[in-house]
Amino acid sequence: MHVNDRVAQPEAEDAPQAAGARGARAVAAWRGRLIRAHRPFVIVLAVAVALRVVVMLGYPPAMFFNDSYNYMTDAVTKTPDIVRSNGYPFFLYALLPFHSLALVTGLQAVMGLAMGTGIYAVLRHRGLPWWGATIAALPVLFDVFELQLEHMIAADVLFYTLITAALVLLCWWDRPPMAVAVLAGLAIGYAATVRTVGEPLLVIVLICMLARRMGWRRIAATAVAGVVPIAGYMFWFHIHTGQYALDESTGTFLYSRVSSFSNCAVMKPPADLRVLCDSRPPSRRPNSQEYLWSNKTPLAQLTGTNNVNRFTPKIESLTMRFAERAILAQPLDYARAVAKDTLTTFGWTRVNETNAIGNLEGSGTKFRFEPEAYITPLPGWVTGSSTNAAAARDFGGASYGQPSVVQPWSLFLRLYQRVVYLPGTFLLLFVVAGAVGVVLGIRRRTRVPGTGWGGLGLLPWLTGVALLVLPPMTAGFSYRYALAAVPAICLAAGLAFSSRESFITWLRNHGLLGKATASSA
Repeated sequence: MHVNDRVAQPEAEDAPQAAGARGARAVAAWRGRLIRAHRPFVIVLAVAVALRVVVMLGYPPAMFFNDSYNYMTDAVTKTPDIVRSNGYPFFLYALLPFHSLALVTGLQAVMGLAMGTGIYAVLRHRGLPWWGATIAALPVLFDVFELQLEHMIAADVLFYTLITAALVLLCWWDRPPMAVAVLAGLAIGYAATVRTVGEPLLVIVLICMLARRMGWRRIAATAVAGVVPIAGYMFWFHIHTGQYALDESTGTFLYSRVSSFSNCAVMKPPADLRVLCDSRPPSRRPNSQEYLWSNKTPLAQLTGTNNVNRFTPKIESLTMRFAERAILAQPLDYARAVAKDTLTTFGWTRVNETNAIGNLEGSGTKFRFEPEAYITPLPGWVTGSSTNAAAARDFGGASYGQPSVVQPWSLFLRLYQRVVYLPGTFLLLFVVAGAVGVVLGIRRRTRVPGTGWGGLGLLPWLTGVALLVLPPMTAGFSYRYALAAVPAICLAAGLAFSSRESFITWLRNHGLLGKATASSA
């Protein structure tokens, strides 16, 4: 056939269009099959999306607590914060050109949906039926306290989204590709700059990768990638402060932790530390976090009412020495304080702000959906500072982003928050289920080839437990802090019921759940 054939030419021109049409049809068919295969979860996810739309309609544009304004100021001024590291202000700075708090909370809502979807996807990939994988994702998708943090200008959701992303990547593959190992390391490293409680998590990840025999190249790549954000941040911090650190508040926070039990008669501190002793018996002292912010503590008498003075290098040195001395002199008292705060997480109901430990819901009404009369007004220290005020206006406009309360959506949310949250006892069941999966992954007879010592669940379970215990060890207790552990714990619990190391298989093999079959033996 000749090149200039008038019949052949249209066919040659139409070929790319036909191929494109076939590709589009193939993509549409694949999407349809995917939706049909996961239709129940798609319905659940659609409800979770609608719920977040209601949150944004009921309390536009965002919810605030005191740290929220510090985060916005740090983002605008681009200077390190000595109390809390700036990983979250970096995120806000990237969104600053849009001048929209609704965009911030909208993206955080997407993070919540992504975490739930990631947990579901990994568990389905690992053999769990749709209903089992969905159960593990429900706390992240529907817990009202998760919804409130997503709608708040706070570092929490970004922090545990990064952690969950790393866990999902490392649990999807037995031996992940090198690029995936690097991405996981970057996520864990960046998380450490968002909340310093994440600093030990890189070590946990590397130990678990070693236990799963992922190969030294992957482990080294994850380690290097994880260190890069931390080292880069410390270098930037040094440029501004002269210190290689993520913050300058570790000693002061640890001092607040030990002040609930420290006894100077036992500690026998030197003269320069005695000013930090509290003469009141432990039973009459406030909760540990009051020692950070209250003006009726020994620390306040030393530094005055300006909180900034409580985080200077001199005070940081004094408080760290005092805290270390208290822990060494009273190790059992320290262990009891940590255990008491940790176990509080697992109570059936959330203890209100009049309990002995303190306000366990963060900052009371600031962390709940409330009527308009209870919305906290803009703090005077924000409007009274030109820098703080300008930062708040940059993000929130002339109203500084103060939330509105819109009916009927807000009424629905106030009713919703009374009943839809993860009781601590259920969280404990998830922890126990994950622990059983880890034990089965350790035993030679139930260990699955390719998943290493402790099985796939070892990494998310250790990560979740660390996130439950580290805040009571280093500062104090808050349900807000405990929420960071929920995605990891739920993923670990789901993995305990998947594959040949399944908890269900073990029960059947021991005659505790029907009869064992040839496939499960």
